[in-house]
Amino acid sequence: MEKKVEMIGSDEWLKDLPIQAENPAFKAEEMISCKKCERTNPPTRRKCFYCNEELEISESQSRFLRPNVRKLEVWEKGFNLIYQPMIKELEETKIEEIAKMLKLENANLQKMIKINRALPLARVESEKEAEIACQRLSELGLETSLLSDETLTAENQPHRLRGIEFFDGSIILIFFNKDEIVEISNEDLVLVVAGAVFERKVEATEIHNKKGDNKILQTTETASDELLIDIYSRNDTTGYRIFARGFDFSALEEEKEILAKDNLKKLVIKFRAVAPNAKFVDDYLQVREILGTVWEVEHKSDSKGVKREKIGKYTLGNMTIVNNLSQFTKYSRLQRHIL
Repeated sequence: MEKKVEMIGSDEWLKDLPIQAENPAFKAEEMISCKKCERTNPPTRRKCFYCNEELEISESQSRFLRPNVRKLEVWEKGFNLIYQPMIKELEETKIEEIAKMLKLENANLQKMIKINRALPLARVESEKEAEIACQRLSELGLETSLLSDETLTAENQPHRLRGIEFFDGSIILIFFNKDEIVEISNEDLVLVVAGAVFERKVEATEIHNKKGDNKILQTTETASDELLIDIYSRNDTTGYRIFARGFDFSALEEEKEILAKDNLKKLVIKFRAVAPNAKFVDDYLQVREILGTVWEVEHKSDSKGVKREKIGKYTLGNMTIVNNLSQFTKYSRLQRHIL
């Protein structure tokens, strides 16, 4: 085969290669110097590559940053990006980019946009990460606000009530298992949030032996649900909680029903009558699935200990409890903070 000697050593083949117009490297003035180890880092990093120290980033340098959205554990304290209802529609390409950035399923993000209510989009580990994410989302046409877990304080449950009394212009709140009452005016009742708590318990017993032939002997599963109401006064962000179970509905007088769940609905109607200017939220059951993508339901597993059956064999019992009480509390507090 004849070789084309004239092409060897020729530069003609270079003319058809694409030319890179921009230098991919960052400029010297764009680099960030670490205050601790004094080494330089690219402006795409929030912490020093060498010593993991938090970098001091200027406003001009922050445009290079991208949010690092990782899934937080339930016990970790974080910052919540709250979706703000919009009038305009987002382009499909932008929705895809937002879902990718927040590590959300595209379908879940579209559901949230369709519902168009204040809901959590993501939960990130630091305020700085949250601010970066808010900025990037705003550039894509999606407005958000920040709400920290410390502000929601879901671990601090609302004060439980065992009764209520209605008077002309005021409401008496009677605490559960406490010799304490609080009086608020009708005008000071600003928010009522209705929902439900679900709980599922799975109890399992396994038999173990020295050979490792382990098997489940018995599994028992029980489930329960209960309606509840949270109410908030104008100067209170902790709230007061009414469970259908253990509450005295005598304040309903002749309107009182036999079933507690019916009385709870009657109580909401009563609140509407005495506080017509208050905000009423009753869509928790409709948004519960979407909430679960960010605010997961709580899982607890407890061992019931080891019991020896006979030589070489023993049983191990454990119980798993799943409930949504913390999730509902966060949603309830969110409604209070967006008033």
